[in-house]
Amino acid sequence: MKKYWFVLVLVLLISLACNLSASAPEAAVLTDTPAGPLPSDTPQAIEQVAPTEPPPSATPTPTDVAPPPPAEPAAAPASPVLTSAPESVAYDFVAHVCDAEWANSVHYITPCPSNLDESEQGYFTNTHLAFAESNTALEVPALIVLPQQGSTGTAIFGMYPLFEIWPGDQFRAALACQGDAACNVKYALEYFDAAGKYHAGSWEWAHQAGDGVVNIAVDLSALAGQSVRFVLAVRDADGNPADDFSLWMTPQIYRAPGAQPLAAGEDQPPGMISGWVNMADAPPYMTEAGTGAESMRVTVVFFNLEDDTYWWMHTTPTRHPDFQMILPPGNYHVVAYGQGVDITPYVSAAYTGKWPLSCDQDLQAVTVVSGETVEDIVIADWNWICGGDAYRPPKPADVPLP
Repeated sequence: MKKYWFVLVLVLLISLACNLSASAPEAAVLTDTPAGPLPSDTPQAIEQVAPTEPPPSATPTPTDVAPPPPAEPAAAPASPVLTSAPESVAYDFVAHVCDAEWANSVHYITPCPSNLDESEQGYFTNTHLAFAESNTALEVPALIVLPQQGSTGTAIFGMYPLFEIWPGDQFRAALACQGDAACNVKYALEYFDAAGKYHAGSWEWAHQAGDGVVNIAVDLSALAGQSVRFVLAVRDADGNPADDFSLWMTPQIYRAPGAQPLAAGEDQPPGMISGWVNMADAPPYMTEAGTGAESMRVTVVFFNLEDDTYWWMHTTPTRHPDFQMILPPGNYHVVAYGQGVDITPYVSAAYTGKWPLSCDQDLQAVTVVSGETVEDIVIADWNWICGGDAYRPPKPADVPLP
């Protein structure tokens, strides 16, 4: 009997212990592994689950219509300034502006470029964006100059270092008033020779507001073999220099590809012709005879009889304008051309060697000798006064009248 109760008590104790264990809360387990999937160095394959229905197709969008190509921009107008290929530029006066000595009629002008606030002494500077007449913007190298303001002179000069001239060299530039300036000036290319003698009057160009951009070219072959100091000069022409802001655009010495310096033994210094134009027998509209008034300016052309080349210059507006021109040795006909009237584009007078009694006479050649000057060449034979028809060479098309 005792054994039976012992077993029954043991069974009851075991049953009670099981019930208590099932109702107790679970203890928290500590871990140093972050929650979530463990990192893996090996990519795992992702099981693809086939959709139960096909995915909706994308709604088609209208095809974009390509816009029409932009219109071709209008071609920029051609620059009125004639330029040379860089490899043909033997000397650039703009690039060497501060190698030059700048002066007015009395004093040197400093610094370089000069100070616009002190422009009464004259002004100069360089630029690569020039504003020509009517404020036309031109991307070209240029010098802006203003002559001296005052009673002691109305000019400005840029005197450049010595430069050796080769056969075929040309001075090229384009001239214009700056912007809206009402300039009225005379440009000139002048020079000092190696001995220091100054040469002026051979290459001059009158210019005033409204003339636009004027391209010029000067054949320097007559100076071949010489080293000279070129001078860029601008002088006031009407007594009012305050508005004479002027442009030298692309002033350069052009040298043709393949050019060679003058060979030893070929050096022949040029000569010169000087004289004056007798306006007494010119057409009456060109002068006011007997009053001493200024006559109309004329163009004097020197025709080389050996090679058909020619040189030309504009005279100054004096009663009987004088001239001088440096030329290579050779024989020349010398003719002056002036403005015509009505349907006559120009009138002409020639040197015949018969002055003062000369009308309808043949041209006479002038011989230029190296290093010498032929003086007192008087251009006086105006065919019109006697109805003459003696031959006069036509004015070359590229030679302008003043």
